[in-house]
Amino acid sequence: MGKIFSRENRQLVLVIIIVVGAVALSRMLSSTKTLPDQKPESVQLPVTVVTLESAAHRLPIRSTGRVIPRGTVSITPQVSGRVEWVSDNLYSGGYLEKNQSLFRIEAADYENNVARDQAEVAKAETDLALERAEANAAIAEWQALNENIVLPALVSREPQIAQAEAELAAAQARLAQAELNLSRTQYRLPFAGRVISSSLEAGEYVLAGQSYGEIYNQDSLEVVLSLPQANLHWLRSAKSLSSSGDEIAAREFSEIAVQIVFQAPGEASGELSISGEILRLGAVLNDTTRFQEVVIKPIGDGQLLPGMLTDVVLNSAPIADTWKLPTTAIQVGEFVWRVDDDLTLHRLEPEIIATLSDGVIVRLPLSSSNGRFVDSAVAGAVEGAMVVIIDDQVGEQ
Repeated sequence: MGKIFSRENRQLVLVIIIVVGAVALSRMLSSTKTLPDQKPESVQLPVTVVTLESAAHRLPIRSTGRVIPRGTVSITPQVSGRVEWVSDNLYSGGYLEKNQSLFRIEAADYENNVARDQAEVAKAETDLALERAEANAAIAEWQALNENIVLPALVSREPQIAQAEAELAAAQARLAQAELNLSRTQYRLPFAGRVISSSLEAGEYVLAGQSYGEIYNQDSLEVVLSLPQANLHWLRSAKSLSSSGDEIAAREFSEIAVQIVFQAPGEASGELSISGEILRLGAVLNDTTRFQEVVIKPIGDGQLLPGMLTDVVLNSAPIADTWKLPTTAIQVGEFVWRVDDDLTLHRLEPEIIATLSDGVIVRLPLSSSNGRFVDSAVAGAVEGAMVVIIDDQVGEQ
């Protein structure tokens, strides 16, 4: 027992008592300590927004077209004969004016035919006059001798007069044909155009009905391009398709703005731009691409040439209640964030109509005609999150 309470053991016991007391005191103080109230701070996401309004937007549909003539006309004389003169314009590349004389066939034979038929008409007129005079004399004599008897047709010479009238009509028809043939010795066309090819030379004998070259009507030039059905839908969307034929073309595409851009012929650089209008659509789809042809009529400018390639921009009829968002507003997953009036985020699923070089045309499930939209990616954004706007731009309508 004396050893237990030796000096060394007493020191050890004292150290243990001090440690145990310190721990107990620390726990007691910790349990009675009052901590100050702490409220978690709400996180506000910094965003940049663009303020937009819904409007009626046109969709620019771009494609490449090829210039072709609707048809060509062969250089075909209607009378035969030797060519005595050919216009300098009646060669490949030549420009022709409406009703311009292009070549001339020797007219002597046709002039003689006219003179002969004029004489036949004069003779027929004389024969008819004689028959009528004889008829008048016969009628007077009959009436003097047979006052109350019906006049017979042979006495009044009705058959002879009818025959003379028929012969006069036939002579007049032959004269009209002779005069028409004489006029056809001067070859003309009722339109302005250009010569594709011609083999006519002065001194050549030409036959009626035979082709000696080819010409196209400048007004018959068309620009033909092909578009997928999805694009054609927007060209048609503003018009009713209840009618058919030309009535559809006149109404259906009346609001479509067409611009044709092409390289100016003979120019080292520089482009020309002219307007156009949609004439009609192709009757069938291409077997390979499933695209449909669109035929455009250029308005003005005579520098288009068959075979030329052009850039064509078709601006659709206005599509009402659409939004033009910046491309950066479309978030990953194809949705957009709208910032509500209380500065919270609201997720919207857009119907993307078209993606343009400067934005995206969409429809949005919104009843209001204006709104603020986040125009950049936002990390950690969720529905209803609070935001702070650090930049607010007004968008282009």
